[in-house]
Amino acid sequence: MLLPYVPVRPSHPAKDTAADVGDLWRIIVRRRGIVLFTTALFVLGALLYSLLAAPLFSATSQLLIDPRNRQVVSRDLNDSAVAPDGGVTVVESQVKVIESDSVLLRAIAETGLEDDPEFGAPSRGLIQETLQDLKTALLGHHEIERNRRTLALLKLRRKLAVKRADKVFVVDVIVTASDPDKAARIVNAIAKAYLADQAEARSNAANRASGELRGRLDSLRTDVNAAETRLEAFKAANGLIASSGRLVSEQQLTDSNARLIAARNRIAEAKSKLQDLQGVRGAAVDTSALPEAIQSPTIERLRSQYSELASKEGDLRTQMGARHPYMAAIRTQMSDVKRLIDTELGRITKAAEIEVQRAQAAEKLLKANLNELRTESVQTSKATVQLRELESSVQASRSIYDTYLVRSREIAEQANIDTANTRVITWAQPPEERSWPLRGLILSAGLMAGLGIGVGLAMVREYAKPALLSRRQCERLLGAPVLATFPPSLGLRDPSCQKEAIVALDTLRSRFRPPKGTERALVVVVAASAGDAGEQRSLIDVLSGTAVARGDRVLIVEADLNGEDLGKGGLLEVLRGEMSLYAAITADAATGARWLGIGNGDKPVDGAFDRANVEQFLDHVGGRFDLVLINGGILATNTRIASVVGAADRLLVVAQAGRTLQADLTDLDRVASAMGRSAFGALLVDDRVRSR
Repeated sequence: MLLPYVPVRPSHPAKDTAADVGDLWRIIVRRRGIVLFTTALFVLGALLYSLLAAPLFSATSQLLIDPRNRQVVSRDLNDSAVAPDGGVTVVESQVKVIESDSVLLRAIAETGLEDDPEFGAPSRGLIQETLQDLKTALLGHHEIERNRRTLALLKLRRKLAVKRADKVFVVDVIVTASDPDKAARIVNAIAKAYLADQAEARSNAANRASGELRGRLDSLRTDVNAAETRLEAFKAANGLIASSGRLVSEQQLTDSNARLIAARNRIAEAKSKLQDLQGVRGAAVDTSALPEAIQSPTIERLRSQYSELASKEGDLRTQMGARHPYMAAIRTQMSDVKRLIDTELGRITKAAEIEVQRAQAAEKLLKANLNELRTESVQTSKATVQLRELESSVQASRSIYDTYLVRSREIAEQANIDTANTRVITWAQPPEERSWPLRGLILSAGLMAGLGIGVGLAMVREYAKPALLSRRQCERLLGAPVLATFPPSLGLRDPSCQKEAIVALDTLRSRFRPPKGTERALVVVVAASAGDAGEQRSLIDVLSGTAVARGDRVLIVEADLNGEDLGKGGLLEVLRGEMSLYAAITADAATGARWLGIGNGDKPVDGAFDRANVEQFLDHVGGRFDLVLINGGILATNTRIASVVGAADRLLVVAQAGRTLQADLTDLDRVASAMGRSAFGALLVDDRVRSR
């Protein structure tokens, strides 16, 4: 029979991929087969790899790189001051130096890695040696050697790790190889190569700087010689002769000036002496009054005689009187002595006058000589200015030359001194345990990767074929409310199930108004999607049992034509008029309700589900029961009961959270809408609801 056309409701989506955080675990549990299979596959692969992979061993050597160089000499070529960042940049730069080609090639040459098959050398064998000879003939021996070094360098870089921990200047050099002794040997070779490279770099820098300074010394020496030649030529041209570091003209001027001062001092002394002599001539002969400058032995003797005569004259005047002849003789002698003294003083005075004249003549001569020297000094001073400039130029050139010469020799000596403050604090020893493969780590990684990828595949699978996850998702897909949520147990005596059943029954009866003038019972079709048939039957029993317990008359009608409850008499026979209702129904001992089976499905059923037959059947049972529960089965495949669904008062949909597919649920709703009855609500079975 043809179904009535009803437009599909666009109010709800065909697929809802939104999921809450709490629903993720439900997805994982539902798709646990994919997760477990993927995890087992990855763990098995990790186990096989850890058992079959070739073992590797890691050896470590530690170097202490102090950014402050050793201060061997006071003027070191390399700066020993620490950088503002504490020297971290210097140490990080040295890490890159350890990884450089120059250091690694030294280590390769020392350990002979070019001939090691692990580092790219060809394996020993007849075929390999033949191919190697052919390559040598085609490319040349040097090209082959270079290629082998390059390949060994690339292999070594892959097996090398240079690390530095934070806040320390210790660098760890780690090499991984298939043999523990080889790994330790390579690490120690790299450490030695680094130390040798640093010493050679510093020595080369010192030699280069010393060579540059020596090249500059030749030019500086030429400049000094040229400056000294210009100075000597200028002195010779201007008569600037020096003695004891001073010009002769300057020395002469100084000496002449000193002699002139001395001559003037002598003139002053001579004039003073002359004045004293002129002042005492004709005065009384008193030895105490004579100046020391005019004292002489003759005058001293005459003074003594004069004093003796004066003494005798005094004694005789007392004894003989002033008129005694001896007194006249004594007075005559005294006059002669005084005359002799005056004569001697005159002679001394004349000598003093001559001495003054000589001193004045000498002064005049020295003054004239000094004036002449001053005139010459004025002429020499002009040349002296240029002379000082030339001397300063010579001194500056000489000073620079001496500085460069000393620095050149210091740097040349520093080339033989290693000032780098770097040392190996731990030499590598052959490791006892392998570093790879780490079975525990690999298995853990395989487990985590398997779980992660498995969960991802489960999510992808869920997205491709999503299941119903939550109550809100069910309401969005159906466009109808969830009337009740039941635990998976679905027991008739479960208080949780009874409580939810009461809520569902009350909601079904809300706003239900039978046709005026009739006492028709509430007819509810209970439908389900594929996979929910068992829960559908259990929920019908719970609803019927709960309604019977409340005193309702309940009839359970089996309308699932695809079910297994086909019998000799039932709904089909009643609808065709082949059997009365009371003869077909039986009592359900479990729920206390009345039960009507589907009947014999071997006969054609199209005519039985005519609209008139269905409505007549519902009117007939409507006055005898309070609630009619019709088992619609899987509605998408049970479309022949469309008239039953269209004539019913309510359509309930049974769904399971985490199991019912969204596509099946939307198909059920689409089919129900086409049958003329949209879903009134849903009964949801959720394993997150626990029975009490």
